Amino acid sequence: MRPLIRPALADDQSAIVTLVRSERLNPTNLDWRRFTVAISDGTLVGAVQVRHHKDGARELGSLVVKPAFRRQSIAKTLIDAVLRDVSDTVWIVTGRDNVGHYAAWGFVQAKPRMAPRSVRFNYRAGRAMRFVSLLRGVKPKYLTLLVRNGHPDWPSPSG
Repeated sequence: MRPLIRPALADDQSAIVTLVRSERLNPTNLDWRRFTVAISDGTLVGAVQVRHHKDGARELGSLVVKPAFRRQSIAKTLIDAVLRDVSDTVWIVTGRDNVGHYAAWGFVQAKPRMAPRSVRFNYRAGRAMRFVSLLRGVKPKYLTLLVRNGHPDWPSPSG
């Protein structure tokens, strides 16, 4: 049975925070009002948000699906749901291995210096966490910055 995709409710806040932290994702700005969630048998199994930064930037973040529910297109369905009506520029700070995955939504790699301050901050904070990972003996994530509907100097997804 396919999970129900819906806007998060106040009662989902605790489950969202737990799920995001379980994957060591950016733990800031986890406000349920910005999340879309996937629910299976009454349990929250996936979540994603579009952060609305004070400088006007939009950032797709906190995309996570519980391990037992992966490889079922839940992440794709969540991304489709949150981007469906977004015409503004959207940024993503993600692992380098995910670049090809996000191309399906028109995301292309961007130089950090071209990103709004809030997104650059999240990118740099994520990169700094590599050193914390190394100290903890955990394989670090190598991050990149992606943008959709971005600056006119960036190439389009088709080339």
